[in-house]
Amino acid sequence: MEDNGYIEIPDKDILQSMIASYHRRKQVSTVNWVKKCSGHHGNSRADSLAEEGAQAEEADYINLEIPLSLRLSGAKLAKMSQNHAYRALRERKNRGISHRKSTAENVKRAQLGALTAFGVKPKEAALWKSLKHRDIDRNTTYLLWMTMHDAYRIGSKWLNFGPQYHERGYCKHCNDNLEDMEHIMTLCKTPGQKEIWNLTRKILEKRGIQWQPPSMANILSCSVPVFKSRNGIRDSGKERFFRIIMSMSIQIIWNTRCERVIQNDGTPFSSTQICNRWLAKALQKDLVLETWSSVIKDEHQLPRDWTETDGVLVGME
Repeated sequence: MEDNGYIEIPDKDILQSMIASYHRRKQVSTVNWVKKCSGHHGNSRADSLAEEGAQAEEADYINLEIPLSLRLSGAKLAKMSQNHAYRALRERKNRGISHRKSTAENVKRAQLGALTAFGVKPKEAALWKSLKHRDIDRNTTYLLWMTMHDAYRIGSKWLNFGPQYHERGYCKHCNDNLEDMEHIMTLCKTPGQKEIWNLTRKILEKRGIQWQPPSMANILSCSVPVFKSRNGIRDSGKERFFRIIMSMSIQIIWNTRCERVIQNDGTPFSSTQICNRWLAKALQKDLVLETWSSVIKDEHQLPRDWTETDGVLVGME
């Protein structure tokens, strides 16, 4: 890290101060690597302290002052590559640039949603990175990214144009309520979001996942689920299931709304059509076997590859 100038290293201020304190010592300092989840007392205590710090209302004061003789001016030229130099320039260029107000508010909303639903408040960097998780479709990644930035031209965005465009900002099916993303995803009375969330609730509860009523906080934090087994180990299968189902449902709600408003001139879909779309999306063969494991009815009586067996998901509990 020192040779590379701490470029793009998370919490670099803390790490620089910590390593500088090692250099101040006259004795030799050694650090032992401990495997994660190994049951080591020190590692477990560190996790507990990290959790306490994340949930604290006020941050503790930490003296990060580094003596002038131990301060690094940058990366070693001998260790520098073209890619590393580009990242360093980009980091310096972005220094001091703050989020748009709406983006910052949505990030806080997502962090609060994760804390409420999963008991963990993710860092902002982890939140952005999670949007690109392999369990989330690329189109849905873009949808969540745009939503986090409040970048879609919907709702109040149309009110910034001439009077002839103002009607586009309102939902024609909900007494002309402002059609922002929250309305589309959780409040609209047109067949769509209600039916999809009902299916989502049933399947998540069947998998043993406690249902959280749909909200923008839950939607924006759907990419960072944390579920643990009784012995405290992360349940990656359940987390993957949650990411796939939630992100899929969010995408279908958005696609259905856009098709209804843009292509069908506001003509709503029937509840049956909405449910069929959700089930059809859930039946992609490359994911269906692992995703729906332990959820379908009488699974033990089915063949190993049941994706071509009629009526399996229709008969799910």
